[in-house]
Amino acid sequence: MDIVEKKIISIGGGGFTHQTDKFLDEFVINQIIDRKIKFGFLPTASKDNLNKIKIYYEELKKYNLELSHFELCSKVKGFSNWIMDQDIIYVGGGNTNFMLDLWQANKLYKYFEKAYNSGIILSGVSAGAVCWFEWIFTDSLGDGYKPLRGMNFISGSCTPHASEKNRIYEFELSIKNKKIPNGIAIDDGVAVLFINGKPTSVCSSSKNRNAYFIDDNNNRIVLNDHIKKTNE
Repeated sequence: MDIVEKKIISIGGGGFTHQTDKFLDEFVINQIIDRKIKFGFLPTASKDNLNKIKIYYEELKKYNLELSHFELCSKVKGFSNWIMDQDIIYVGGGNTNFMLDLWQANKLYKYFEKAYNSGIILSGVSAGAVCWFEWIFTDSLGDGYKPLRGMNFISGSCTPHASEKNRIYEFELSIKNKKIPNGIAIDDGVAVLFINGKPTSVCSSSKNRNAYFIDDNNNRIVLNDHIKKTNE
């Protein structure tokens, strides 16, 4: 029996919903190269913002994709069939806590897990980048940055928008003080590919943007270097 390769792609910021860094969109799309791709968009974190949905169709129509989206804020009926019919799921940015609360209230985690275990690629930006982790470092819980439980498809913690100096500083401090476990910080303009829960490659839209592995000894290691080290 073939072993399913389970993929998650986390983008720190940018991509089609921000109408920037098309290089990142192509990194996601190019994970599948042998057929026309069914590419599904979930704008839950933006409360199904109609402008983001419009941008999704406008920005990705140039590629050979079968595009669709699902507005979970207004209905959940049919979601299980929809998600299992996709090749790639892309979760947009917005309020992470709102999104996960809605998914939990409607008992949708099991459908994401089923899709992931079947080889459907899970991806997303900002809220859609971090929701797959055990712990999320987020500002969606009120003032300042706080830990939030994620879906736990990837162990450890994660923050997007790590190019914001105060955010990565607070993330490092929370790890050092053991409020959250060791984790990964992803700059805007950067995508990280995880295979079977492990980071395997980093795609950056510019030379000065990276992703980092951060531990409780206050080490900030460029993720590509960390990947190489762990594979030695």
